[in-house]
Amino acid sequence: MIRHYLELAWQQLVKYRLQSFVSIVSLAIGFACFALASMWIKYETTYDAFHKDAEKLYVITQNGQTTMYLDYNPRIFCELPQFEQSAYTYTYYIDSINGRAYYQKGEWLMNDTNFVSFIGLDILEGSRNFMHNEHEVAISDKLAKRLWKDESPIGKEITRGSDKNPYKRTSRVGAVFRSWQPHSNYHLDILGLNTIAVPETGYGGLVMMAHIPASVDIEALNAHLDTMQVSRKFSVDGKIYEQEMRDCHLKAIPITKLRQIDRKATVRLNHIYVFSIASSLLVLCGLLNYLTMFINRLFIRKREIALRTVFGATGRDLIIQFLIEYGLLLIIALSIGLFIIEASLDEFCRLAELPQDMAFFYRESFIYASFVSVVSLLLSFPPIWYFRRQSLQSSITGTGGLTRYNIFRRFSTGLQICISLFCVFCTVVLMKQLDTLRYGDIGFERENRMLFCNYYDEGLEDEILHFLKQCPEVETAFICKQSIYPRSYSRSEDFSHPSFPASESLNLLVKGITPELIDFYGLQLLQGRWPNEGESNVTLVNGTLARHLGWKEPLKETLKGKQVVGVVKDFLNVSPTSKAKYYRLEYETEKGENILLRYQPGSKQRLMEKIEAFYKERGYIFRHYVWSEIQSEYDRMLQGELNLQKLLNVITGVCILIALFGVWSMIMLTCEQRRKEIAVRKVFGATTKDILDMFIVEYMALQGVAALVAFPIGYACMKPWLEQYVVQTSIPWWIYVGIFLMVALLVALCVGWRVWKTATAHPADEICKG
Repeated sequence: MIRHYLELAWQQLVKYRLQSFVSIVSLAIGFACFALASMWIKYETTYDAFHKDAEKLYVITQNGQTTMYLDYNPRIFCELPQFEQSAYTYTYYIDSINGRAYYQKGEWLMNDTNFVSFIGLDILEGSRNFMHNEHEVAISDKLAKRLWKDESPIGKEITRGSDKNPYKRTSRVGAVFRSWQPHSNYHLDILGLNTIAVPETGYGGLVMMAHIPASVDIEALNAHLDTMQVSRKFSVDGKIYEQEMRDCHLKAIPITKLRQIDRKATVRLNHIYVFSIASSLLVLCGLLNYLTMFINRLFIRKREIALRTVFGATGRDLIIQFLIEYGLLLIIALSIGLFIIEASLDEFCRLAELPQDMAFFYRESFIYASFVSVVSLLLSFPPIWYFRRQSLQSSITGTGGLTRYNIFRRFSTGLQICISLFCVFCTVVLMKQLDTLRYGDIGFERENRMLFCNYYDEGLEDEILHFLKQCPEVETAFICKQSIYPRSYSRSEDFSHPSFPASESLNLLVKGITPELIDFYGLQLLQGRWPNEGESNVTLVNGTLARHLGWKEPLKETLKGKQVVGVVKDFLNVSPTSKAKYYRLEYETEKGENILLRYQPGSKQRLMEKIEAFYKERGYIFRHYVWSEIQSEYDRMLQGELNLQKLLNVITGVCILIALFGVWSMIMLTCEQRRKEIAVRKVFGATTKDILDMFIVEYMALQGVAALVAFPIGYACMKPWLEQYVVQTSIPWWIYVGIFLMVALLVALCVGWRVWKTATAHPADEICKG
C-alpha cells in the first residue's frame, strides 16, 4: 500500500513538475539558510561553555574590552565579597616561538598559583613546578605537537620572540596541559609565573576572572563595579602616600556571553538573529507556495478523488496519500537543502568564523531538518484535510469549496508578495545606510590615505619618510605623533564644569594636530580659526564638547586655562553606533613615530610591494612595520553590516523569486482551471486585453494590499535600526514607489505572459479539450 502511495506521489510530482521544481528549490534554499543561521546562533552563544563551572565563571571587562589597562592594583577587586573565587593573569602577544611565526596573544602569566585549578586546566605530562618556578612554563599539547611532533617536550627550551624583539625570553618546558577547545574567546598556549611586581599605576593586558554564585545579583554587582571608588596607600622611598582612584567602569560578563561583546566579530549577534528571522520568512514563503499549489491541485483532481471514494477509498486513505505526496516533496527539498549546506560550507565558515567540523554540521542539520519536517506537516495537515473535504463535496454535489479556496489562494499569494516587499524594503534601506556610512561626511577624509607605523626601531622614521617621498605613487607623506583615524593614543584629562554636579566630571581626549594633519584629514571648522604655530595658550574643541557644555558663544570661553579659538566639526572616528568623543585639540610639538601618507588612486598595490621590498632588504619581519589603509580600516568597523547586507541580498532575491514563481505557477494552474471560461468569454466578444485586465487587476490589488502591510512594518523595523547610528540616512518617498513599481512590473510580466498564451489560444480547441 505504501509503495502504491509513493508511486502516486511521484506521478503527481512529475505531472506538475514545474510547480514541484519551484517548491522544491524554494524550500531547499529556505531550509539551508534557516539551518545555517540556527547553527551560527548556537555556535556564537556557546563560546567557552566547556570550562569547569562555566555557568558561574565571569570575566571582568573594562569599557567593553576583554583585556584591560588598569590604573590600580587589581587585587582590590579580587577581594570583593561577591566573588566566590577569583584570579587574574596577564596576556602577551608573541611574534615567534622557536623561530617559527606565531602572532597570537597566547602566553599567559599567572599571578596566583590557584589559576590552574580555577580555570580547570588538565595537566597531561610533567609536574606543577612551573607554578612556582619562574624559569619553567607549561605549554599546550597542540603547541608541543607543532614544535616537537611525537617527542616529549619536558625539559626542552622554548624561546618566545625574534632577535629584533626586545621582549625575547627563553624558558624550560615543565608541563604539558590539554589545549582549550578552539570554541573560545581566548587562546592559551603557554602558561608561566608572573614574577613582575604589580605596579602602583598602569599595567596592560590584564584578564580578570571570577566565580560568582547564582545567588548574587549581577545587575547590582555591575552597578557597584561601575561606580566604586577606591582609596589605597603605598610607600615610595619610605614615605606613605594615599591615592584616590577614579571610577573603575568595570563590568562582570558571563564567559559564555563574552563573544557577544567582542568587537572583532565580523557579524554581530543581533545581525545573525536578523538573518535567522529572514530565513524563517523564506521557509514560510516556500511552504505557503507549495501548500497553495497543492490545494489547487486537489480541486483539479476532484474527479479523481470522487472516483477513489466510489471505489472504497476512505477519508483516512486519501489523507495518508496526500500527506505522503507532501512529505515526498519535503524529503526531496530537505535533501537538496543539505547539499546546498555542504556546497556553501567553506564560504559560510569563512564568514561566520566557524571551524569546519563536519560532524557538527551534519548533526545539527539533521536536527533542524526534523524540526522543519514536523512543523511543516503540522501546519499543512489542517488545510489539506479541510480542502480535501471541500473538493470531494464539490465533485459530488457540484457546489462549495471554490470560494473558500480562492480566499486562501489570495491570502497566500498576498502574504508571499508582502514578505518579498518587506525584505526588499529592509535591504534597500540597509544598503542606503551603508552607502551613507562608507562615503558620507563623517568629519574626516578617508580615501587613498594610509597610516604607516614602525615598531621596535626608533629613529628609522626619517629613513622611511625619505624613501616614501621618493616613490612616485605617494602624493604627500609626513611624520605625526597622533592620528585621527585609525585612532592612536590620546592623552586624557578630567574636566569639571560649574554646571556639573559635584561628583561629575568629563573625560576629555587631548588630540595633537598640525597643519599637515588638518589638510590630510580635511578637518573642518564650524566657527573660529585654526591656531597659529607657537600659540600655546589657545585650544580648540569639537562640536560635541561645545554642545555638552552649553556654550552659546564658544569663542568667548576658556578650557583648562586656555582660550577657545575654534570649534571643529565632529570627526566620527569610533564605531558608527557610538557618539563622538569629547575632544580638545591643540598643536603638537613632539615628533612622533607614525607616518601618514596619501597615495595616487589605483597605486596601492605597487606601493605595498615597494614597502615590503624596502623592509626585506633590511632583514625585518612582519609586525616590525604595519600599515593601515584608512578606508579599509573604517570599512572593517562596518564589516558586520556589510556581511549582513550580503546575507539579506540572498534572502531577498530568493523571496522575490519564490513569490514570482508562485504567482506564475498559480496563474498557470488557474488558467488551466478557467480555460473553458476564457474560451466562452472570447466567443461572446471579450478581447485578449479584457482577459489580461481581469487577471492583472486582481494581482495588482493583492500587491497594493501587501504594500499597505509590508511598508509600515518595514519602516517600524528599520527606523529603530537607523537610530542606533550617529549618521543616519533618510527614507524618501521614492524608495516606496520604486520598490512597488519594480515588483509590480515583475508580477505583471509573470501574469501577462501566461495569460496571454491562454487568451490567444483558439476557443474551439479549449472547449473540445473537455
